[in-house]
Amino acid sequence: MPKEKAKLQEKVKGLMTRIGNDFYLSRDDFEASGEKYNSALLFGALTELNRGNMLLFGEYGGGKTTSAEYLQSVFNGLPLDLVKRVAIRGNPQLTEEKMVGRPHYGKMHQGEEDVVWQHFVQVGPKIFDEFNRMPESNQAVVLNGVDRGEWNYLNDFISTGPQPFFATCNYADRGNNELIPPILDRFDVAVESRFPGVANALHIAQDYHNDKDKILSNPKLTRKALGVLNSGKPQAEVQKELEAIVLEHESDLRDKDFSVLSREDKERIEQEVQAVSFDKDAEQYFAFLVAEMNTSPKYGQKRSIDPATTENGLYLQASFVGSGSRREEKSIVRYAKSLAWFQNQDEVNLDHVTQVAPYVLWHRVRWTPETQNAFKDNDRNDPLDLHITKNLLGDGTNEMPGVKGRFGESQENYQRVIDLAGHGKIDEALREAREYSADGRGHPIFQDAVKDLE
Repeated sequence: MPKEKAKLQEKVKGLMTRIGNDFYLSRDDFEASGEKYNSALLFGALTELNRGNMLLFGEYGGGKTTSAEYLQSVFNGLPLDLVKRVAIRGNPQLTEEKMVGRPHYGKMHQGEEDVVWQHFVQVGPKIFDEFNRMPESNQAVVLNGVDRGEWNYLNDFISTGPQPFFATCNYADRGNNELIPPILDRFDVAVESRFPGVANALHIAQDYHNDKDKILSNPKLTRKALGVLNSGKPQAEVQKELEAIVLEHESDLRDKDFSVLSREDKERIEQEVQAVSFDKDAEQYFAFLVAEMNTSPKYGQKRSIDPATTENGLYLQASFVGSGSRREEKSIVRYAKSLAWFQNQDEVNLDHVTQVAPYVLWHRVRWTPETQNAFKDNDRNDPLDLHITKNLLGDGTNEMPGVKGRFGESQENYQRVIDLAGHGKIDEALREAREYSADGRGHPIFQDAVKDLE
């Protein structure tokens, strides 16, 4: 691997290590290709690199917002106090005017229409704290913003483009609301902010005034940034002045021996991540997973309006209500590629996909009551839905086999169908695909192949 490329990985790893050692103390709970990481920090860093969206679940005071604030500050060159100032804190009274923008009251009285944009919208990287305290009826307000970085109010709009977006959620209590499925589908990954261990907890307890945060804070620049945000200037000018403030803060961090990623670094990382390819096993496992989430022999395809059925076997489609989505498939590809790049590998391997996919799916998938009952009494280290997802995307159990196990059993037959089709022997490929499909009882990948070959 070229030295320049490896240097960028080391730079990113250095930032993660610095956050993990000095700011967000944690334990490793994620392993891929023999390397261990803390899932909140790893997926947070990958979210920064590919400008994705991440949900953080956990207990009160468990470090959800803290980790997001450090990641947004360090990876985007923003003063930590500014990151905290422009974040939205969820509550039941949130309205579009409090989240996105409001009319300019002075101009409104003169018969003019103008919008005063909220700081949350104007600054690209975003944190929405206590996300599930927002009423379900208001969640649709942020759908387009989370998905595309586009924010509309009255007849005006702001587009920051895709930007890293973190949302934190406490576990259910009387003040929480359910997150609607469309909003869940717009978050690429979800992680749990976990108990860091007694030794780390004792160390964290000593820093009760958060003195360590001073190195990342800059009150002077934060006041300057707030002045720019309140200036009423066109968004293009606001962005240009904010970029100058970021450069000034980054220079200050370098003087404190704190490495940062430049805009050029991020652009090069994005290009290199896109260039990472899937190896054969990773690509074919991904195909098997997509087939199991979207194919239904009984109903033609998997739909949220149809019940889950085990009539044609215990494939993944029988275990959850709903279907797959193109967003979640893109999320798996982006984060698997980002992880492979982060680990200095030119190709995504099977381990990358099988380790990333559960974190992409567990917040999106609604497991049936029967599936939850099959796992609810298990000894486990993960939240129940994540535990189920890891099992069913992996080897599974004797009672409920997993996708990875079925992939191992059927990959050779699938490769044979591909090879026949690739050599122009369509009739032979179709005949074998039908045979392996076994009238809907075989693996869904063959049912889908039959439709393509026909």
